[in-house]
Amino acid sequence: MLKKWTTASVFLFCLALFLSACGNSGSEENSDTGEAGQAEESSDTRTVTAENGEVEIPADPERVIALQFAGDLLALGIEPIGVDSTIKNNSEQLGEELADAEDVGDPSVEKVLEMEPDLIVAPTYLDENVISQLEQIAPTVTAPWAEMDAKEEVAYFGEMLGREEEADEWIASYEQQAEDAQEQINDIIDSGETVGVYELSAKEIYVHTTPGRGSYNLYETLGLPAPDLVQEEVLDPGEQFAALSLEALPDYAADHMFVTVYEEGGVEEAEQLMESSIWKSLPAYQNDQIYMVPLEKFWFNDGVSLERQLDIQVEELTSGD
Repeated sequence: MLKKWTTASVFLFCLALFLSACGNSGSEENSDTGEAGQAEESSDTRTVTAENGEVEIPADPERVIALQFAGDLLALGIEPIGVDSTIKNNSEQLGEELADAEDVGDPSVEKVLEMEPDLIVAPTYLDENVISQLEQIAPTVTAPWAEMDAKEEVAYFGEMLGREEEADEWIASYEQQAEDAQEQINDIIDSGETVGVYELSAKEIYVHTTPGRGSYNLYETLGLPAPDLVQEEVLDPGEQFAALSLEALPDYAADHMFVTVYEEGGVEEAEQLMESSIWKSLPAYQNDQIYMVPLEKFWFNDGVSLERQLDIQVEELTSGD
C-alpha cells in the first residue's frame, strides 16, 4: 500500500532530519572540546522556569520571536525579529518598533523555522501540538496571557530573560508617568464620577475591564471608579469583559466613556447605534464625555502599549479642559 505524504508530514520529516543533523554536529563538537565545550555552553545559556517547565535558553537572546507579549519585550529593550499576525496587523502602538519584524502567521511553524530564532516566547493558550513543534525549533518559553498584573508581567519576563534592571527602570518610568497623568486629570473627573471602557461590534456592546483596551490604566494605575454594575458584575468576579444589549447600556454606562469600534462588520451598526435615542440619552453623550479611540491602538495591554495608551487617555480627558 502506498503511503501518502501530506505537506505537514513532509515538513515534519525534514524538521527531524534538520534537528538530527544539529544534534550530531553538537556531539562531534563536544567530543573535540570536552569539558571546555560544556563550560562554554553553560556560560552562554541559563535555565529558567516557564509554564511549560524548565527551559535552557540563551543568556542573551538575539533572535526572539514573540507570539504574544511584544510590548513587554520592548519594555526590556528586546526587539523581536518575528511576531504573530495579530500583533503585526493590530498593534499600531508598536508599529515603529515592529516595522522590521516578520509576520509568522498564527503561528506558521514553517515560517518560524525559516526565521532561525534562538528563543520563542509564546502564550499558554496555543495548542500543545504547536508548542511541541516550536520546542523542536528553538528554546520556547510559555506564559499565561492577560492573567498577570501588567507591571508584574514586565518584571516576570525581566527575571526570566536576565533583564531585571531594565524591568525595574521601565516600571519606575511608568509609575512616574501615572503620577503625572493623575495630576493632569485631578480637576477633570469630579468626585463620584465614573469611567468605563466599551466596544461596539456588529451584534453586541462590550464593556471591558482590566486589563483590556486600556482599562488597566484607568482602574489599576489611576484608580478611577467604574460604574457600580460594572464593578459588581464584571470587575469583582474577575471577568475581562461582558456583553450588553443597547437597552441595558444605560445601567452600565459611565460618566466618562472610552469607546472603540470593532470594524469587522461593526462600523455600520456602530453608526446606527450612536444615532439611537438611547445612546443620545446617556449622560456621557450629553456632557461631551464620550471619547472615541482607535481599536488598533488599544488592542494590546502589555508594557510599551500601556504607556502610549495612557498618553492618549490623558489627552482625551483633558482635550476639552
